[in-house]
Amino acid sequence: MIPLAHGIGQSTDLPLPLDLVLQAGAATVVISFLGAALLWRRPRLAGGVERHPRTTWWRRPLQILVLAVCVYLPADALLGPRDESNPAAHALYVWLWVGLIPLSVLFGPVWRAVNPLRTIARLLRRPVRAAPGGQPWAAAAGLLAFAWLELIAPDRADPLVLGLCLLGYAVVQVGLIFRYGADWPARGDLFEVYSDLAGRLSPLRWRPPLSGLAADHPAGAGRAAFLAIWWGSTIFDSAAGSPAWAGFVQRAGAPVLWSTLGLVLICGVVFVAVRTLPGKLDVTNSLIPIAVGYTLAHYLTLLLVEGPRGGLLLVQQWGLAEGATWNVLPDPHVISVLQVALILLGHALGVLAAHDLALADSPGRPPLAVLADELPVVLFMIACTWTGLFLLFVR
Repeated sequence: MIPLAHGIGQSTDLPLPLDLVLQAGAATVVISFLGAALLWRRPRLAGGVERHPRTTWWRRPLQILVLAVCVYLPADALLGPRDESNPAAHALYVWLWVGLIPLSVLFGPVWRAVNPLRTIARLLRRPVRAAPGGQPWAAAAGLLAFAWLELIAPDRADPLVLGLCLLGYAVVQVGLIFRYGADWPARGDLFEVYSDLAGRLSPLRWRPPLSGLAADHPAGAGRAAFLAIWWGSTIFDSAAGSPAWAGFVQRAGAPVLWSTLGLVLICGVVFVAVRTLPGKLDVTNSLIPIAVGYTLAHYLTLLLVEGPRGGLLLVQQWGLAEGATWNVLPDPHVISVLQVALILLGHALGVLAAHDLALADSPGRPPLAVLADELPVVLFMIACTWTGLFLLFVR
């Protein structure tokens, strides 16, 4: 099976009544909001410290290894077999896109440490200077293009197509490094920005925990756009798997056009909501745990099933483990419970982060006035929780 960024579990896997799950989702957001209102009277996340590893002896060998893998896989996609035995789709859609999330949440911004673009910059001795603008607009544009490739492009699993896309992306990014300096990936590489944002949840990287959500606050429109595309594309992926959408596209024709419009529309709605509902407050960073939770929930089976299968395909190209297969399927009831828990946990942390950011943006204001400002955000998050759970389990 070629992975196309979809989970394996269907709505019949849900061991609880859907209406009960939706009620639990709304209750989780409301209880988190009320608890924060009563117990969280002052901002506690500002001023967090980003911790760094005490030893870095491992970094250079790991950078060289990642660079070698990132050179080998596109080359194999371009020159290797154009069938399911090529691991290119697994490498891009599973290992990098999905696998980078749990690694970053646990260890921090891991892609920044091993980014092959930064390794190339060092080999080329490019100077390090701040990327222009300070906002990840280029990364947001790259993420939208990646989401289109992953979810809509007709030949999105073709190794040749993937190889050409990866090669083109690398050439463009290296050219921008020559133009703007070696620190360009911090604003322009979608995978580094993606890993950095997820890494703000790392308890090993940030002290106190969750203080990474208050770093670089206010976030600005560029980061809001990136998060809106990240989360909105995952919502679109769920919606596009529904019979209603399949029937609409079949009747309307032009599936690529309608899917592209749907993707852009959903991401645009999320962006407008994030930028307008909170009023003068900037709670963009509170979307980070929501996006992380929903992404892990949506792609959980893909990671557990197709991740190891991709590794097996890779070693089999080298003549190892011939004849071996990976057909392990996780228990659907366990997966469904984990999916619900990940979504609810992400929204609960998002509510706490939004409340803390609102307090930081409103020094000296009465707590009740701040809570009133947050109410539209809470209602938006309840709607997001229902939408996420409904799309994940109703097909």
